[in-house]
Amino acid sequence: MEIPQDIKNKIMVREDYLEWLEKEPVVFVYLDLTNMFHWQDVLGWKFRIEDLIEQLKTYKNIQEIKVYYGLNTRDLKNSKAFHKRILKTGAILKTKPMKYIPKTIKEGMFFQRKTMTLFDDGVKSKIEELVDELHKPGILIEEPKCNFDVEMTMDILDDAKKFSAVILFSGDSDMQGPLQRLKIENKKIGICGVRNQVAEELHKIKDKYFDFGRLYTGKRNYEPKSENPAKAGPRD
Repeated sequence: MEIPQDIKNKIMVREDYLEWLEKEPVVFVYLDLTNMFHWQDVLGWKFRIEDLIEQLKTYKNIQEIKVYYGLNTRDLKNSKAFHKRILKTGAILKTKPMKYIPKTIKEGMFFQRKTMTLFDDGVKSKIEELVDELHKPGILIEEPKCNFDVEMTMDILDDAKKFSAVILFSGDSDMQGPLQRLKIENKKIGICGVRNQVAEELHKIKDKYFDFGRLYTGKRNYEPKSENPAKAGPRD
């Protein structure tokens, strides 16, 4: 039997989160989905974007939800299917094709520069040998990239006259600029994220911080599957 959302709220969502949402007359939500997928590694479980959106829609003061996520042209069928799942919820989807950035295999892929200084010459030599061996097969490593900071900034500023508060599901410090503009206009700012994944600049400017794990009431998948279509196809 499906548990009603109001019951889930009472047993799963922090009371102060609900109070903040109820106090603001008009709330717009912006979800940087690529940023959010990285949260899953910290949380130890995978979330369902549909469940999150459906939950947010039950809060009467949230009047618009925008999701930003790229289109994987190398796995077009699965990527489009994932987009359809988002659109089916009634959320607004902003998308563009993902780019793939070539990555050079080097020590920095395995260890930070500060960490490298802790190793003696023998260990450093072994690491260099490993990197040399990895170069021999001629393997091309590419990183999918699709940044929506500009699009989110433009939308937030364009929408500013329509809302009293925003909730940004992102930890990216680049969003500090548009949020500062909102503060000047006396808009309230909510930031949703997970531990160690939200930039200090956003913490300083926020009015309310939402811990994603204490807000989300949907299904949690603890199996080692990726929900990210940039890495694999969408999951049921």
